[in-house]
Amino acid sequence: MSLTKKLENLTKACLPPAGARLAKRASVRTRYRSQLAACRSGFAQFGDRYPQTTLFVAGLPKSGTTWLEKMIASYEGFHELMIPEVAKHEMLTGGSHDYELPEDMFTRFENALVLTKMHVHGSIHNTRILRESGIRYVVLYRDLRDVAVSNFFYVRNTPWHPEHAIYKGTDLRTGLIRFAERTLGAYSDWIYSWHKNHDPDLCHIIRYEQLLENDAATLKQVATHFQLDASDETIEKITKANSFSAMSGGREKGRESGTDFARKGVAGDWKNHFDDEIRAKYKEIIGQTLIDFGYEQSLDW
Repeated sequence: MSLTKKLENLTKACLPPAGARLAKRASVRTRYRSQLAACRSGFAQFGDRYPQTTLFVAGLPKSGTTWLEKMIASYEGFHELMIPEVAKHEMLTGGSHDYELPEDMFTRFENALVLTKMHVHGSIHNTRILRESGIRYVVLYRDLRDVAVSNFFYVRNTPWHPEHAIYKGTDLRTGLIRFAERTLGAYSDWIYSWHKNHDPDLCHIIRYEQLLENDAATLKQVATHFQLDASDETIEKITKANSFSAMSGGREKGRESGTDFARKGVAGDWKNHFDDEIRAKYKEIIGQTLIDFGYEQSLDW
């Protein structure tokens, strides 16, 4: 973790929620400049290794995008980068799943090895920007029922999150209902948008469940798409260093932590928390979505 990130986390932990949000907002441009300098330094040292110097990941929130990002960032010279505009949008609105990329976004990354992960949707505008810039990208999403559970624990335990007040002090059942009423439909639209508008030559779509089932095979697909080293030796080294156990401080998959970012690391946890009323509400909003994307065969779940 960078010094900038460590200081940012310390500041947020020591301040009340409103103050932490202000501190994070104030640090956005400083962090961006630091990240961009690291990306340019990486290019100066290793740029001639890589046909693709900008790697773009679009992930549905709480779908393993940070995990994937950490694995890709293991390639020497690449550094994570978040443009200030999208960071501010997230802080003001609670998310960036409806964000539209700036027209000049990728021209900013000349002579830099950039890995940028965003939660932006696959709008016609965004996919056009990617196509015209010739940027290869990976799209990652997850069973929306598991997203809802993960989102509840993350937002409730993150005082500086813009939606923290909505979930603070609530139980999981209440949180799942609020998520359904506020966000679930938009997240469903997010998945449809990428499937509808993506460029098949530039885009590789994966699901979080694939990473859980076989992280090595899935990372190998991603690395091949990005024209990175996809040798078995490299893939094994990266996946071992970024396993759930390594990221969670030694916990195995299925052992839950309600406060850690890497909470449980399993698929299908929603079954432990949905009652009949919640099932009915979710079926009404995303029943067809789950069928269309292979999570269910019918509404009988």
